Amino acid sequence: MYYLSPAFAGYRQSKVARHWRIRTGIMQGDTANTTELNLQLALQNYGIRDVDFATVWALAHTMAERTGDATANFISWVESVVKK
Repeated sequence: MYYLSPAFAGYRQSKVARHWRIRTGIMQGDTANTTELNLQLALQNYGIRDVDFATVWALAHTMAERTGDATANFISWVESVVKK
């Protein structure tokens, strides 16, 4: 007999955002380096194709950006997604 745990009762029941932007510092000490990568892979497995993912060298667990201001970069990304 197949038993489905109640923990999985909501599997594939939520509506996941179609667009994601993930930035992560590669020098994290409080989170596994694979956390954000696993999120990206899970989103792709879920059918999400617009995942803008980047790692940033020499930064820890922070608002990581390769260049510019994190807030301004995020707002610019949101504006570009809205135009699609």
